[in-house]
Amino acid sequence: METLGRKSEPLPSEKLRAVIRNLEEERSDTIEKMFYENDGPNILPKLLENQIYAYIELIKEVEKHTKEFKYPISVEFRDDDNNTYYCIHSPKENYYITLYPNPINEESPKAYIHNYTRNDDESEGYKLDIETEEFIAKSGLSCFEDFLKIIRPCEAYINSVLAKMS
Repeated sequence: METLGRKSEPLPSEKLRAVIRNLEEERSDTIEKMFYENDGPNILPKLLENQIYAYIELIKEVEKHTKEFKYPISVEFRDDDNNTYYCIHSPKENYYITLYPNPINEESPKAYIHNYTRNDDESEGYKLDIETEEFIAKSGLSCFEDFLKIIRPCEAYINSVLAKMS
């Protein structure tokens, strides 16, 4: 589409979808390389860290548009020190993830997985037990499973906002 002799910028949703596709392709290509290269196990931690950083950046971009499109759910919060963080809920699997884009004195982004269980104790009433684990990128299947726990709700949130933008 041309406007006044210039190509128009694609909609933000198209750009964001392209970034998500690129991240998925990068993940797939890297996993494939891990099996065919001698340095395969050393590739995984950097990939996971880079992908989490990319998803945080995507969420930051999506959050800019939630107000514009009047999307009812925001995942951006500020703590008492005015630091921004993002908290996304995965109700099917009973956990929250918290992403810190700019950790103080840290180079890499921080991600936490908060597993929770609901206990209905007649004597104490309703109680929520929360177990928090910091995500640390390293080689191994359990680390990759934790990584998927982080990016799945990120993708679900991003896709829900993109659907509203369309």
